[in-house]
Amino acid sequence: MLRKLVPPVAVHPSRADIPTRRWTVLAQDPGVLGKGGTALTTTVEVPAERLERGPKGHRIHVLDYDGSADRFYRSRVAQPEKDRYTKVTDIERLVRDPHFHQQNVYALAMSTLFDFERALGRPVDWGFTEPSHQLKVAPHAFLDANAYYSRESESLNFGYFPDDAGKRVYTCLSHDIVVHETAHALLDGLRSMYLNPSSPDQAGFHEGFADIVALLSVFRHHEIIEFALGSVTDRAGRVPARYLTVEKLGSTALGMLAEEMGSALEGVRGTALRHSITIKPDRRHYESERYAEEHDRGELLVAVVLRTFLQIWVKRLTPLLQHAHSSLARNVAAEEGGTAAAQLLNIVIRALDYLPPVDMTYQDYLSALLTADQQLYPDDTKYHYREALKAEFEAFGIKPASRRTTDGSWEPPSTGVFTMAGLHFERLQRDPTAVFRFVWENRDALGIFPDAFTRVTSVRPVMRISRDGTILRETVAEYVQTLRVYSPELKSLGIRKPTGMRRSRMITLYGGGTLVFSDYGQLKFHVGTGVRSRRQSARLQSLWDNGYFEDASSTAARVARMHRHRALKPLKEPREEW
Repeated sequence: MLRKLVPPVAVHPSRADIPTRRWTVLAQDPGVLGKGGTALTTTVEVPAERLERGPKGHRIHVLDYDGSADRFYRSRVAQPEKDRYTKVTDIERLVRDPHFHQQNVYALAMSTLFDFERALGRPVDWGFTEPSHQLKVAPHAFLDANAYYSRESESLNFGYFPDDAGKRVYTCLSHDIVVHETAHALLDGLRSMYLNPSSPDQAGFHEGFADIVALLSVFRHHEIIEFALGSVTDRAGRVPARYLTVEKLGSTALGMLAEEMGSALEGVRGTALRHSITIKPDRRHYESERYAEEHDRGELLVAVVLRTFLQIWVKRLTPLLQHAHSSLARNVAAEEGGTAAAQLLNIVIRALDYLPPVDMTYQDYLSALLTADQQLYPDDTKYHYREALKAEFEAFGIKPASRRTTDGSWEPPSTGVFTMAGLHFERLQRDPTAVFRFVWENRDALGIFPDAFTRVTSVRPVMRISRDGTILRETVAEYVQTLRVYSPELKSLGIRKPTGMRRSRMITLYGGGTLVFSDYGQLKFHVGTGVRSRRQSARLQSLWDNGYFEDASSTAARVARMHRHRALKPLKEPREEW
C-alpha cells in the first residue's frame, strides 16, 4: 500500500506545478543561538514527495552509517515526511537527536537542489559516473574535522569531532557546510569537467562557487540577518542609518556574524567569509601572485560576490531611509537583506548555463552573470544588479570576457552565418544527435578544430519565469572536444610546451562550447574555448607547475584534500580591513 502524501503547504509562484512543504533546520549551526540561548531555527522549502525511512526520497537518500565507529544510526520509522521539530527551542535536544541531524541534512540538500532547479528552469542531474537518481548523504560518516562530496561513492560525507572542551561537534548541523557540499555535487552534475585540473580560475571556482551558494543561502533567511544586525540595533529595535552602508555592514554586522558562525567548525568551513569580507578591492588582485593559488583564488571570487550583495542590499535600503540621521526597523532591514541574497543567488546559479563546459575563467563567469540576468530581466533600472556586479568584479581586476558588447554580456552570433540544413526544431531541443548535426554542419562558423574528437554531452530545454511573469524559453546544449598529442606537436598547434617539460609526453587538450538556442531554434549564444585557443599555453603551464601531470587522484580524494588544505594552510599575509 502506498503511503499517502501529506497535503502541500506552499506553492512557489514560478513553479506552480510543484507542491512543496517546509522543514525545520538550524538557521546556521548550534553555536549561533537566539534569545535566551534558544535554538535559532528557520524553515526551508522542499518539493513534497513520498518519503521512506532515512529520510529517503527520489533525489536524496540519507544513509546514516558511521564508518569510524562501525555504527548504523536508525532513522525514524513512523511518518518520515512529518516535521516534528517546528516548536523545539532546546538546542541541546536538537544536537543530541540523530533524527534531527537526518532531517537537517535531507532538508538542506533537497532545498538546495530545488533552488538550482527553480533558478535554471529544469531538473538537474547528479554528475555520477554511473547513472543514478539519488545522492546518498551520511550525516555521521567519520570521526574527523572534514566534510566532502564524492562522485565515486555518489555521496555527501559529514564528519564529527571533539572541540577544545571535548564536546562533540557535528558538521551535518552547519547550514552553510551542508549547502556547500550539496553545491559541489550540483555543480559537478552541471559542469562535470570543472573538477578536472585546469587553470587557477577553474581550480578556485568549485570552492568559491560552493561558498557563495552556501553564504547567500544562509543570508536569505531573515533570522540570520537579524542576528547579524543585533550588535548595531538600539533598544527600540531599530538600526541607525550610519550602520546601513557597505563598509559598516561588511565590517560590523557580517564581520561579527563570521566570528560567531561556529568557531569550532573553522577547521572544516575554513575562513572564507571572514577573510573574503575584509579583502580591499584592488585592480591588481586578479593578476597578482598573492591570489594565484586555488584556495586564495576561490576566496577572491567570494569577496567580489559578497561585496556585490552588500551593494545591492544598501541600494534596497536607501529608499526606506528618509534622511541621513534616520533609522530602520531591524526586521525591515533584515527582510531587504534576505531578498537581496535570494535574488543574487538566483543570478549566481543561472549563470552556469552561460559558461563554457571546460577551462572557464572568472572573466567568463562575469559575462555569464551579466547575460543570465539580462536575458530574464532586461530592465535593470531599479536596483542596478548588473551594474553592481560589473563594478565589483572590475574593482578586483576582473573584466568581462565579452569585449564586443557595451554591458559585458555575451555577444550574439552574426545572423545568417549558420545553416539549419537537415535539422528539425523539435529534435534540436532534446536530441544530442540533432545538436551534433548542427555542430557538424556549422563547425567552421563555430570555429571548431576539425581533427579533435567532438561529442555533444547534454541537451537541456529550459523554461524560466521572472518575478514579473516574464517567460524565457531556451535550449542549452554543450559539446566537448578532446585532442591527444605528444608534447613536441604542440608547437604546430600554436601552443607553448610547458617550461621545464623536457621529455616527450602524451598530452590531452580539451575544448568545448555551450550553445544556447531560442524558442524558435535560432542560435542566441555560443560560449566556448577551442582546443587551440590562446588559453591552452597558460593552462598547460599551470598544470605542469602544480604537478597535475603526475596526479592520478580520484575526484573524491581531490575534493577532500582541497578542503583539508584550505582549513590548514597559513595566511600569506595579514588581511586589510575596510
